[in-house]
Amino acid sequence: MQKNLQVSICVVTYNHENYIRECLQSIVDQETDFDFEVIVSDDCSLDGTSEIIAGFAERYPGIVRPYLHERNMGAFRNFLFVHDAARGKYVAHIDGDDCMLPGKLQSQVNHLNENDDTSFAVHAVKIMGSEKILGADERYPTVGSIHDLLKLGAYFVNSSVMYRRDLEFPRPEGIEVVDYYLHIERASKGNVYLDRRPLGCYRVHSQGISKNEAYRARIEKCYEHAFDRALSLGISQVAVESARLTRRMSFAISSYLSGDTSAYKRKIKLQKKEIPLASLKHKVLHWTAHLPWLISIYMLLRRMKR
Repeated sequence: MQKNLQVSICVVTYNHENYIRECLQSIVDQETDFDFEVIVSDDCSLDGTSEIIAGFAERYPGIVRPYLHERNMGAFRNFLFVHDAARGKYVAHIDGDDCMLPGKLQSQVNHLNENDDTSFAVHAVKIMGSEKILGADERYPTVGSIHDLLKLGAYFVNSSVMYRRDLEFPRPEGIEVVDYYLHIERASKGNVYLDRRPLGCYRVHSQGISKNEAYRARIEKCYEHAFDRALSLGISQVAVESARLTRRMSFAISSYLSGDTSAYKRKIKLQKKEIPLASLKHKVLHWTAHLPWLISIYMLLRRMKR
């Protein structure tokens, strides 16, 4: 183990043959005044991903730690597996199809070293193949809280997160958790620092987990668990339930856009007790659920505002 190990970079990957080389190279090329390890967990890829990882482990012994699973464990378990293997003071996450930009690790470590009240740090990212930047919007707080996460959702990509390992908590038993649940838990222990400089690149493509229909229902359930956890942490019921309804509306719209109008009608529906907490948009969509074409108008108006 390296003497000055400060950061564990956790890489999750599955069938990323076309992307993993760029991802890992962007990590090992980081210039830092501390040691770091790169833990790569490949979930039994069916392409050449594992061979590329093995090559990096051979070229960077003592830095790249590969876990090349022979059985598929699924995205949720693979995520938790690689983070449980971390040994550094700080832990950074990155998906195998994203990459880091120069200065990312040093910048985040500097901030965490200098700000004990920060639970985890995040940053803006460039969308590969475009000029767009995510996470730099002025409405996002530089120093955020659990209330900002409820109001805005995850206003940063998971591949930008670096957190303090000594603030970690026992994983909940009997339920699956996704990154939003972990953000809520960590934000209950300190601030969320946002660096608006793009310190990484985010890839949008059809193979992303958010595009996978098989995981959609499981992800929605994970968000429900996150809101339940926020309530158990003592956060205002009004704030939590309003956030829950906003997220459900987002999932309903996603269902409609994917062509599942029956799921849209089911998810957009409000219970009588929920109506006072719902946004005006949600109320309109609830009252006109039998007219799903109104979503097209809603989406058009959103694009016109941008």
